[in-house]
Amino acid sequence: MNVREPNTQKLLIFIVILILVLVAFFHFIHRPNRNRLKILTEQRNKLQSEVQAAEAARARLPELQSKIARLEVEWEKAQEMLPKAKEIPSLIQQISNSGAKAGVSFKLFKPSGPVPQNNYSEIPVQIKVECGYHQLGRFLSNVGNLARIVNVPSVKIKPGNKRTIEADMSAITYTVQKQKGVERVVPRRR
Repeated sequence: MNVREPNTQKLLIFIVILILVLVAFFHFIHRPNRNRLKILTEQRNKLQSEVQAAEAARARLPELQSKIARLEVEWEKAQEMLPKAKEIPSLIQQISNSGAKAGVSFKLFKPSGPVPQNNYSEIPVQIKVECGYHQLGRFLSNVGNLARIVNVPSVKIKPGNKRTIEADMSAITYTVQKQKGVERVVPRRR
């Protein structure tokens, strides 16, 4: 191959121009597009995972809605079991009636003021009764079966007169605080 021949020179010039065009193509067109393609592929993968998560959440939507409905029903039942502050006298009357039905005689029945907690208030009641052992059991059973929540955390029993016992106990009932409550949160739709 002679470099001085015009055909060889044309071929060499063509090869050099071809190499320059290929280098320019890879440097200015292919490499930026390859980087852009890599970025777009990562974005596509991220969006696909977000779409899959959204579809999974959409598939769980009926289950979550039924769970919310069930929890709302349970919340309503729980609110029925917790009296409002104005219903406390009737609840105390129910406790007193439970004792009368069981055949206990009250020596002390002293409700205290409300003790505020986080979302509710406790209303302690000091009770002292004289009765038979089985009558005390019926009384505690009657109190436990009331429609409202009444907790009897401690009972102290000592012998009384003429085959009776004296029971000193504290009962606690609960009320919902007015200023605090559970807000119903409805998710926003897109």
